[in-house]
Amino acid sequence: MIARISATTAFCLFAISGSAEAARKTRNVAIVLYDRVELLDFAGPGEVFAAAARAGETGDAPAFRVYTVGRSKSPLTSEGFVKITPEFSVEDAPRPDVVVFPGGGVQSIVDDPALMAWARSAVDSAEIAVSVCNGAFVLGALGVLDGKTVTTHFGAVPRLKSSFPKATVQQGRRFVDNGKIVTTAGVSAGIDGALHVVARLLGRGAADETARYMEYRWAPEPYLAETYASSK
Repeated sequence: MIARISATTAFCLFAISGSAEAARKTRNVAIVLYDRVELLDFAGPGEVFAAAARAGETGDAPAFRVYTVGRSKSPLTSEGFVKITPEFSVEDAPRPDVVVFPGGGVQSIVDDPALMAWARSAVDSAEIAVSVCNGAFVLGALGVLDGKTVTTHFGAVPRLKSSFPKATVQQGRRFVDNGKIVTTAGVSAGIDGALHVVARLLGRGAADETARYMEYRWAPEPYLAETYASSK
């Protein structure tokens, strides 16, 4: 006997299958590199998302694919002694679901039309854009900080306020979440912001597992912790 299912049942099965496929999606995480980028600003979030790729994987699908993007694939220097080579250039980089703008000599991004064009496209299409330290100036130059509460490295707070008066700049916050736009304070605060994004996307369990692996003492703000799903 051949079993028959109704159109409604078929649609429900399709929806469930579609949800499962969505749950297995591997998100692209692009970390933008440039000359004189702050080392921990990009390495900290990079470590978080790379570790969370395993913590949040579903079957054989890692939760994240982490890669670096530069103006070109030529080697760059961080902290004056670390040589880094971007995996992709702005010409061939995959479209990111999460894009991270680390701090450092960010004026080299803002003054580069090709990098800014790529940054605008990436932020527009991404699920989440994250800035670390004075990487917030890139987001400000793109006009996406207007009307939002944001943060940056304490030493850059006065300049961010004066440069982007339509944003409310808060000092003393490890990170501030505006939904699509997440800004963090300086250097190590990028780790906290990245763990928060992991918790948002994959649940508190995946973020805690990532923090344990990194042996990092993560203490999310209580009002945000209540919003995290408990599982991956």
